[in-house]
Amino acid sequence: MDKLNDLTMFVRSAQTLSFSEAARQLGMSPSAVSKSIQRLEERLGVRLLNRTTRRLSLTQDGTAFFERSRQILEDIEEAELGLMRSQTTPTGVLRVDLSASLGRMHIIPALPRLLAQYPDLKVDVSLTNRMVDPIEEGLDAVVRVGTGRDNSSIVQPVAVAKFMVCAAPSYLQRYGTPETIADLKDHNCLAFISAWTGKSYDWQFQQEGETILQPVQGNLRLDSGEALLETAIAGAGIVQLYNYIAARAIADGKLQSILQNFAPPGLPISVVYPEKRHLSAKVRAFVEFVQELGTELKHKGIVA
Repeated sequence: MDKLNDLTMFVRSAQTLSFSEAARQLGMSPSAVSKSIQRLEERLGVRLLNRTTRRLSLTQDGTAFFERSRQILEDIEEAELGLMRSQTTPTGVLRVDLSASLGRMHIIPALPRLLAQYPDLKVDVSLTNRMVDPIEEGLDAVVRVGTGRDNSSIVQPVAVAKFMVCAAPSYLQRYGTPETIADLKDHNCLAFISAWTGKSYDWQFQQEGETILQPVQGNLRLDSGEALLETAIAGAGIVQLYNYIAARAIADGKLQSILQNFAPPGLPISVVYPEKRHLSAKVRAFVEFVQELGTELKHKGIVA
């Protein structure tokens, strides 16, 4: 740091050709500036400035050293400004991982708005349903449904995802509408299968304040929420989906919500990002974008 200070005092003295003026501009005493230049010359083993009672002048070595030193200080200033700019204006590459169906159906279609607002920003997106550690995987942010267990990250809830049991009107007309959880045993239930374990997820319900996990049976299992949506719309069977997957189809009359009295509590939709003392502008912009999108989806009845 002393070397950098000495360099700064030398460049300012060479520019003004006056210790007094350099000191005034730097908010220091002339003697402190003079001693700094002398210390620099002793360290380098050359004279940089000729001193007379009237003025200063650069030596030949001083002229060459001044040009290099001025460039070094300008590079440092430019680097500092670039870093400060990245803290105030979203720039660079933003790496995010999104919950698959939520990302494809709602977040990705809205991303052009974020990119139009911040033209110097680029976004790399991955889509998974597994729990990821943003720090270990070099991600700036993650959007997930459910509660995580990562104590090293900030978790910002933006909305609530609720399970909905639904089926196409054509299916219900043909096979009847279940009135209770137990009635599901007489229906073809389309199950969501884990791509990692190969096992079907039990359906979730709530009855008399108690959460119930209900195994279901059917002739089709899929590892995609959107694929389950399409097969349910086609009348293949009953399905349990998050509201952000099924809400539009229900609103359009393509699906009909059933067993609403047994709906379980919702799960938070959250944007998760590494805990840092100074949050970068690009992460801050993405968090605000997801929060605003969550509010929009709430108003549309797509999430709670």
